[in-house]
Amino acid sequence: MSTIRAVVVALCLLSAIVAEKEERVELEERKYTKEDLDEGGTDPTVIESSTVALNARAMSKLLKNQDVVATCRYMLFKIWKNFYDAKEACRTVEWPFTHSGIGIAKIQNEAQNTDVRTLLQLGYGYQQVGGGYNRNNWVWVGLQKHTDNSRKLANSEKGNFNTSEWAWQDGEEPTFSRWKNKMPDQQWKGKYKTYQNWVMVNKRGYWDDTHAAIEAPYACNYCGKYIVIATPTSWTQAKKDCESYGLSMAIVDSAADNLELAWAANLTFGPETHQYRWNYTNWIWLGTQEIMEDGVGTGVFHHHDNSTLSWDPVWDKKSQPDNWTTKRGEQSVVAFSRINQKWDDSFHWKHRPFACMCDHRSCTYT
Repeated sequence: MSTIRAVVVALCLLSAIVAEKEERVELEERKYTKEDLDEGGTDPTVIESSTVALNARAMSKLLKNQDVVATCRYMLFKIWKNFYDAKEACRTVEWPFTHSGIGIAKIQNEAQNTDVRTLLQLGYGYQQVGGGYNRNNWVWVGLQKHTDNSRKLANSEKGNFNTSEWAWQDGEEPTFSRWKNKMPDQQWKGKYKTYQNWVMVNKRGYWDDTHAAIEAPYACNYCGKYIVIATPTSWTQAKKDCESYGLSMAIVDSAADNLELAWAANLTFGPETHQYRWNYTNWIWLGTQEIMEDGVGTGVFHHHDNSTLSWDPVWDKKSQPDNWTTKRGEQSVVAFSRINQKWDDSFHWKHRPFACMCDHRSCTYT
């Protein structure tokens, strides 16, 4: 019996070794190729605008427990993936208006690099996590070396960055970099059977070349205008929190806005909703409220900045807004349903997730 057991163990080990070798070969053989845009299949062209600066120190207190967090330019997914799985994951997140994947993060200037740094601070707290190479301090971005990428560099070559040998996943050559000292160095590692031809960015904004097989958090492009915060709070506090982050409370003023908010909420929470309709996780505070006169609702709604509600949203029920009143006040503020994307008037003191809004888009997709 001991001989049979030894043979079984040996066969299991051999099978595991073969599988590991096949995975390494597969990673090694995935070379960079510039691909034509294809609906839902490749990184889209991103038209850049100015980034929106956020107060990461204040904002991270509420976001560090979320699995998905966003700035106005990028989106961080905390689940660890290797480079190619991260790239594919970003492609499968479809922008709702073009139905093309949003693509793995591209950085072409200092402000965008700072935004990726902010993204990590929002997701994992303002301070460094553990040692310098703890993966919660790093995030995958889409830069990859495609030329002269399969040899050991001489010491004199390490730290030299020839932009013509690198490209982002949409084929664009890099115009900005912030490498760690003596990087890139294109080291070989027998465990992965690859040279370091792929890039991560750390919480301090520095870049390092590494191996595609390493698993880490990853960043996708995000050209949205809504940032959904899962931590529940009152409507009044939500408005203050958004403003303290350098944002404003979400204004939804068209059917397209409504669709975009639903998409952003789905990324934050996932597609599942709570089975109990009125569970707080099913509702998101919006920056819209009823105009009150002497403490009584007028039935007319406007946004928190006093701008007019210029479209006709669909309310959750035909009788709404119904302006229920209790000793604590009247239903005078608006919540958005994740279940059906409809609206409901509610009490400002209830605690619910909320949506903030960027004052402009940091980019757009073509």
